[in-house]
Amino acid sequence: MDLLVRYLGQFLFRLNQAFSRLLYFRILQNHTSIVIFILLTSFIISFIAYWATGFSYYDALMYSVVVEVGLFLLLLIIGASYEVQRLKKSRCDYSFRFVRSNLNGIEISDLGFSEMDRSNLALVLNNLRPKQKIDFKLVSDNRIAADYKQLLRILYLLIDGGINEYSKEQKDQLFTFIQDTFTLNGLDVNLASLRSRYSEWINEKEDEFEVKLKAFRNILFQ
Repeated sequence: MDLLVRYLGQFLFRLNQAFSRLLYFRILQNHTSIVIFILLTSFIISFIAYWATGFSYYDALMYSVVVEVGLFLLLLIIGASYEVQRLKKSRCDYSFRFVRSNLNGIEISDLGFSEMDRSNLALVLNNLRPKQKIDFKLVSDNRIAADYKQLLRILYLLIDGGINEYSKEQKDQLFTFIQDTFTLNGLDVNLASLRSRYSEWINEKEDEFEVKLKAFRNILFQ
């Protein structure tokens, strides 16, 4: 009796392991495999149910197909609604409109960004949240740390209409956007420093303002 219980326990344990591997590594691997599993299972159940209640083989098959089509459409609608919600959550609440949708063909290291952040920059340029904050490393000639002014000049060129004539509300939104989106040399943005550098930047003389934009304009719109 003990031997039989032991063998039965081992068999059930192995069966449970096999089922778990099938469930997690095959069925639940992605959305497509889950949908296929649901449709296949529901087809088998509905076909057996129709056939067991007296329907002919052909009628049971046809009714089961109709059930599958309806279930597929329902799953499609549910999946689409979840995708809509996901996209809504991924969109930024900022009202900026960018003049480029990507930086393809541009050596983004010349702008102070790592090549690894190219996809995150593309998300930002399409008003989507980056997967992680983008590190800005470009320094000025007289500084050893990444310069807020340099980042502001790049954003000035990328944001439609510029950012130098913003109202207080628009500036607050810009500063929040920069805080949420960027780091400077791996450090979080210091709001007080950002406000100070923005004020210095917008008060530059017109010829100095344009001269310092020229290099970035050549990189972005060559």
